[in-house]
Amino acid sequence: MDEIRSANPDLAEYLEDADVSLWSRVHCQGDKEKLRRWYWKRRGDALSLTTQHSRGVEHLLVVREEIAYTLRVQQIDGWKFFVKGGNRDCNVDLELQKCDCGVYQVKKIPCSHAIAAGTAAENIYPCVGQQVEARTCFPPKVKRGPRRQKKSRWQFWLELSRMRGRTPRKQHMVYRCSVCKETGHKRPQCKN
Repeated sequence: MDEIRSANPDLAEYLEDADVSLWSRVHCQGDKEKLRRWYWKRRGDALSLTTQHSRGVEHLLVVREEIAYTLRVQQIDGWKFFVKGGNRDCNVDLELQKCDCGVYQVKKIPCSHAIAAGTAAENIYPCVGQQVEARTCFPPKVKRGPRRQKKSRWQFWLELSRMRGRTPRKQHMVYRCSVCKETGHKRPQCKN
């Protein structure tokens, strides 16, 4: 205020006569009061929640749950499901939290397909008796077919030529030194 008074005394006198909240943002009580009420209301809303989700997310889950009741679910394996109906058919993986529609991955909130798959998921792990635990399980005996078995890999050109009893087309060169005329090394590696 002293800087304003030294620059323009009439302006300083006018500002002192006027209400400070009209020209200074620091002294405005309206914004502080508004923020204080807003935070108080939001804190009260957060404390009154019964779940970990906000009211908007809870409403969204209720709507998606109603849609999920109309969808048909086919189980692929323990965690994977094929969900038919709605806008599109989707594959849902509950273990990896993935759905073909992409909503589950992007918003991190289960889509209607994931909810339908979750209601159909019933992984039952029965208690195994001691009679079953003591037995050893062997793989089933598989009888081979009557024809010759197919080779499981492609053979290298050298293997093919040796099987036919011929010399291979590509012979490895035997290196000979141009200085000492010995085999096994070239001129740059020669010790002479």
